[in-house]
Formats: sequence, C-alpha cells, structure tokens
Amino acid sequence: MQAPWQVVLVPLDVTLENYFEEDDRLALAASDSELNRALADILDLYFDFYVAEYGRKLCALHDPLACAIAIGQVIATVAPAVDVVVDQGYGPGRGQTICDLRGQRNGPVDHEGAHVRVVLDTDQPLGPLLLERLLNAAS
Repeated sequence: MQAPWQVVLVPLDVTLENYFEEDDRLALAASDSELNRALADILDLYFDFYVAEYGRKLCALHDPLACAIAIGQVIATVAPAVDVVVDQGYGPGRGQTICDLRGQRNGPVDHEGAHVRVVLDTDQPLGPLLLERLLNAAS
C-alpha cells in the first residue's frame, strides 16, 4: 500500500470474528422498526452465504466493524504499524493484503517508516453493540 498518509486496515482475520447470529437477525425481524425488519430480510441472503464458511447461519460484519472503529465505538486494542503489500500475482492469493507481522510475538511493535496500522484485536465484539444500537434506535 503506497499511500503517503496513515491508513488503518481492518483485515478479514478480525472482521470474520464479528458477526450477527440467527438470533440477532430474528430480533431485528421482530422489531417495531420497518428499517430493522427490512434489514432482517436482506440479511437472510447473507446468512445463507456464510453457512459454508461457519457451518451455521450468520453474517460477518466487515464494513460495520471498520466503520465502528473509524468513529470510535469499537477500539482497536492491538494495531501495529507494519509494512503491507497487495499480492498482484496471478495465483490464488491475487488481491490479498500481506502484512509483515514479523517481530510481533511479544506484543505489538510498530515497524519504522510503516504507515499502515493493521487491526489485530478490538476491545469488544461488534455484534451485540450493533444489535443494541439498532433495536434501541427503533424505540
């Protein structure tokens, strides 16, 4: 990643650990809010997609987690600044970000000159927080 400014990357390793379960979707469906009920209907398609990945119906919260971190509702607790490149080859890794995490075993260490902060952990899971906010906004 060649951008000259500071970048925060929230990788799949973290976003795939933040999700809505079927009970969360059902709570949205039972809400008095038309928006929440529509969201529950839309999420049903995504829940079906993730069955192959997780073995059950759920939906990863990729973009919502990145947004929650950006606005400070979820805090990145481990996020070292490291060198990151994008695989531009023609193999199965094409398009993947490769983060240089060498030297991180004893805790997060910023690499000199690195400008990409890679989120490796957060202070809380997003699913319960997001569900609470959606349900409370409806009341």
